[in-house]
Amino acid sequence: MSTPPPKDAKPFSLAEETPLAYFQKLIDFIYDPFYARFLRRISARYDRSLIPEDLDLQPFLIDGLIFETFIDKKTPLDRFIEQYQAQMTPSQIKVYQRFRSSSLGCYEIVERFKPDKILLKDLLDDSTLEVRDSDAWRFLMPGFYTICRILPFEDHHVLTGSCAVLNYKDPQMVISLTREFKLPPLFVEGF
Repeated sequence: MSTPPPKDAKPFSLAEETPLAYFQKLIDFIYDPFYARFLRRISARYDRSLIPEDLDLQPFLIDGLIFETFIDKKTPLDRFIEQYQAQMTPSQIKVYQRFRSSSLGCYEIVERFKPDKILLKDLLDDSTLEVRDSDAWRFLMPGFYTICRILPFEDHHVLTGSCAVLNYKDPQMVISLTREFKLPPLFVEGF
């Protein structure tokens, strides 16, 4: 059963085919009283005493809602695709379907390459991953660590807004903090 579009739903359109434009459409979709009511439940799952005060949780809450909250067995991403698939091109649908394989992880920032490439090393399995993000390139410095969500986009990977940069000496501290962010999916009844 598909989700009926709200009466005031705006038609789907992208001004440009960039990762930010695609992701912004998802954020616009969840900025709705129906979805906003779940943010408090998501927020309550975090033990704030274990997370540095200066770390902004809001992007992690938004990502948690979009990708990891199942409302009547569907994520907001699933509902977004259902609502707009008739208005999207096949390639646009594919981009959003690939977003389902996003992942939250912890990485060492290894190297940067102009204009927008960043090489990350996964702290759990030592694999490397190249992301392309001109905004993140400015603040992800080699020698630091990051906890971030990675999205597949076309032939590369990008970051969402949930990206914490950490200047820790011990990678085990980063792994420990990541456990506070890697929560199991939330299943709720909503409709």
